Amino acid sequence: MKSSGIKNGLIAGLKKKKDGSYSISIECPSGNVSTNVLRSVTSIAEKYGARVHLTTVQKIMLLDLNEKGGREAMRVLKKSGIPVKSKRTLSQAMVCVGKPYCPLGLQETMPLARYLYDQVSHLEIPPKLKMAISGCPACCSWANMVDVGFVGTRKGFKVLIGGHGGYKPVVGKLLGTVSSKHEIVEVVRKATGIFIAHTRKRGRMSDVIDKLGLDFFKKEIPLSMDKSVD
Repeated sequence: MKSSGIKNGLIAGLKKKKDGSYSISIECPSGNVSTNVLRSVTSIAEKYGARVHLTTVQKIMLLDLNEKGGREAMRVLKKSGIPVKSKRTLSQAMVCVGKPYCPLGLQETMPLARYLYDQVSHLEIPPKLKMAISGCPACCSWANMVDVGFVGTRKGFKVLIGGHGGYKPVVGKLLGTVSSKHEIVEVVRKATGIFIAHTRKRGRMSDVIDKLGLDFFKKEIPLSMDKSVD
């Protein structure tokens, strides 16, 4: 039976907070915000008194909604075709502006982030897994500090896995290099599959690497180790 999108009397995507208020998380693929989103967000904020918050992972959160206002806001967003985070699926990749907008950019990032979102954002994943894309080794989007990161070079992207922030930050480990968006999608699909199969609740990719070893990932996700990609 197809889900109605309602759980415990609430619309999926409308989340109750500790203080009794409600929030909505709007996804912004490629880190871009359309005029359609801006108009809808402005309308909701003015009509229902929502606080508009830009999250650290390049999403827009609507905070301080009451339940009635939250339900109305969800209807407005759905009618406008705006993507709302409603369940644990792969999130959008954090992304810098990349080439040609950044003087340091070696690769385009925003088209890749959009393609990746379209291809894999529907994959359900119970624990947390963050992705990021950086246009150069400066890693302004922290692609070296997430579960699966792609760092632009002159010839393609380095693939780093197992990084994360938090109390004990970990830098991602080099898995190899890729040169096409199709390879990147396959890396994410395979890495996600391994992660789901071997993780525990609240586990991170670094825990799986510690358990299985980096060589296991290199065997399951064979990539080039071209040293000239810099």
